[in-house]
Amino acid sequence: MIGAVYALCFPARAREQTAAGAELFEAEVRAASRRAGRDEALTSACTTSARELRPGLPSGSHLIIRPPFIIAGDYNEAELDRLHREIIVPVTGALWRSYFDHKPDKPVIIVASSCQASYGAAAAELDGYEPLGYAGYTQRGQRRIVVNLSTGQGTLAHELAHMLALFDFPEMPEWFDEGLAALHEEAHFSDDGLTLVGTGNWRSRFLREALAGGQLPPLASVIRNPAFRGEGEGLNYAIVRGFCHYLQERKLLSHFYRKFRGAVELDPTGITTLCELLGAASIEDVDRDFRAWIGSRQ
Repeated sequence: MIGAVYALCFPARAREQTAAGAELFEAEVRAASRRAGRDEALTSACTTSARELRPGLPSGSHLIIRPPFIIAGDYNEAELDRLHREIIVPVTGALWRSYFDHKPDKPVIIVASSCQASYGAAAAELDGYEPLGYAGYTQRGQRRIVVNLSTGQGTLAHELAHMLALFDFPEMPEWFDEGLAALHEEAHFSDDGLTLVGTGNWRSRFLREALAGGQLPPLASVIRNPAFRGEGEGLNYAIVRGFCHYLQERKLLSHFYRKFRGAVELDPTGITTLCELLGAASIEDVDRDFRAWIGSRQ
């Protein structure tokens, strides 16, 4: 798993704007301005976004500004800074090295909660949303991630992959967007600490069971189906995560990402690019090899 679980949980309190809280926020704004350097415009945009965000956060929340990120939650400032240094910086650095060539040029908000109660409160306050069945979600229009860190750091890596892809490959189809993000929800750093390597997880077991039970749909049908969610969503996630893992083990995932990004107007599903990259005559040939790979996993 990526990093450690933060376990501090604050009880819900009535909304209040204290003088001390306002003073801390203004000190954070001044510190962000001092650190701005060449990113003065982005820092200014982050400061404006942070001012707009702060009144809508649940009471007891804290906030720091680390352009392009605004990081908030029910942790204190020192813990939010630790989350930035020890999790967000290494994970985003690894993702940028492997896939994304364009970094965010607009503020990205991360709201991190230490328990289910504070996660639910943040989702309700910010989005009027009840996040049943999910430990995190991304609001692309608001460039905002909301996560429950009590389940581990994998969900944050998943949502960060979505958010960074938004700036680099906005036309990416859902099957690849979800597969790439899901791959990183269970991953470890390479020996040199520069990249993230996906590992098996519960979705992998689900995938093997579907193959053994004759319930695995053709890869092409999942890739071409615009209705990724709804009925069969869990298996769809398992298939696309597994396929990204399959490509990564062959050291082709980064190559596919960049080739597909460049060819997406002519190849919106990615099937042609996949076949060319894998030297396959058809997507059915790719599917057969993918199934053999699934069957070889323990």
